[in-house]
Amino acid sequence: MNLKALQLFRQIVLSGSLAEASERLSVSASAASRLLSLLESELGIKLFSREKRQLVLTDDGDIFYRRLVQTLDGLDEIPTLAADIRNRSHRRLSLVTAAPLARTLVSPALALMQSGGWSMQCSLNVETRFDIESKVAARGYNLGLISLPVENAILEVDVEPLLEVGTEVLMPRSHRLAAKASLTVEDIAGERFVSLRPGQRWRDRLDQLLGIVGHKPLVAVETSSSIVALQLVRDQLGITLTDRASVELLPGDEAVLRPLVDTPPVTYAAIHAPGPRAPLATAFLDAISEVIEARRAADPAAAEMLELI
Repeated sequence: MNLKALQLFRQIVLSGSLAEASERLSVSASAASRLLSLLESELGIKLFSREKRQLVLTDDGDIFYRRLVQTLDGLDEIPTLAADIRNRSHRRLSLVTAAPLARTLVSPALALMQSGGWSMQCSLNVETRFDIESKVAARGYNLGLISLPVENAILEVDVEPLLEVGTEVLMPRSHRLAAKASLTVEDIAGERFVSLRPGQRWRDRLDQLLGIVGHKPLVAVETSSSIVALQLVRDQLGITLTDRASVELLPGDEAVLRPLVDTPPVTYAAIHAPGPRAPLATAFLDAISEVIEARRAADPAAAEMLELI
């Protein structure tokens, strides 16, 4: 059904004049007359009778108008509604990532944006790897942060690499290997590990690296949570593989990080649905870069392991 014809119908009812209605809608009188005729033909009812060069609602036209008046009035609200949606999209940012990244990168970046005067509403969600990729692809979130590669290759997402991070070993400060400045895979091959479950990214890396030197990891404690794994290490239940994007040590921390040499770096990336990023997403990624640069400047060890792409 022609939207212009419905708008014309309403204006005729309000003004009682085809000429005035056509002027309000910036169409010629002849075009307005054709629109009205097409509307009546499409509806199969006579909307107006012609009395002394005036258009008067018929009984059918009156019923049609009363039934449709709220919808017709709502047509004027469409530009306002669209503007409101645009404004909200410029003020709202929805993010999804894994728990360690939410703690070490996302939260500091949001704090930096707030201190910089950004006015926005933000949702920060922690999901499984599969859910992060699939929900970002379905436009459930503006932006996701993950380690590469993307697991589900059939999903359509735009991938923007952000950061390369060297692999490290987290261990209690009292551990015998803590005295070494760096470690090799052979150094850790016989150690007790706190590890994620098979199929999770860090567990797969552990199995692969030890497999290269002919070892199977001795997993003392297995968990599905990276955050829990880090605490288990602090409680001296084993050592674990991680990186400085996933953990940030504080002064006096009970754990230490040691680089694992001759191992490939981990690449972290932002993912979003195909097309332009949400307006706030660019500012957020800039803030993450600032957070990383601040960590590099404050800690020489972090500067060695963290590299922006």
